[in-house]
Amino acid sequence: MIAYIGIRYRNPVVIGLAVGGLGIFGIFSGIQMIITKRANVPTSDSINAHKERHTGIAAQLWGFLFIMMGAIIVLIALGMTVFPFNSTKWVDVILDNSFSAGLFLISIGLLIAIYGIIRLIAGNAAYVETKLTPFERLAGGLYFLLFGLGILGAGIWVSISPSSMKAFFQFLVSLIGKLFIG
Repeated sequence: MIAYIGIRYRNPVVIGLAVGGLGIFGIFSGIQMIITKRANVPTSDSINAHKERHTGIAAQLWGFLFIMMGAIIVLIALGMTVFPFNSTKWVDVILDNSFSAGLFLISIGLLIAIYGIIRLIAGNAAYVETKLTPFERLAGGLYFLLFGLGILGAGIWVSISPSSMKAFFQFLVSLIGKLFIG
């Protein structure tokens, strides 16, 4: 309701407060998951959504993901409300040099890899309600783990040697151009 009012009357402060509240809820939910070692993660936004029911280390990793995503959402909300005219400078600072862009990629890759690890270490009991087969769970876990590690590796590469990464991407673009364009 609050977000609707903010969007309806084009009030970024109200939208930012609603978004920030969502982020704070995510942070506290993540802390609760870490402490209790239990995570009930809904698979959709409906009232009758199926839930993945994780316990142990898998639940604590979910808690870490919730805390990180909540923190990102809170930063976005701060950019919308407290610093509305300077919020685009945050993006410029992140992408300004190769080291900070590399750290950004490392962070994204790490979060994706952790999601893949959760899929791999959680037992079949976590997916009873969602009816995810063991093959789907393992295949998805491997996919997300490898994809996350690839992004993490690219982030490390960009941080350490930005010129070689730029040359590599130029090579890939020219190779794709030769293969598909002629």
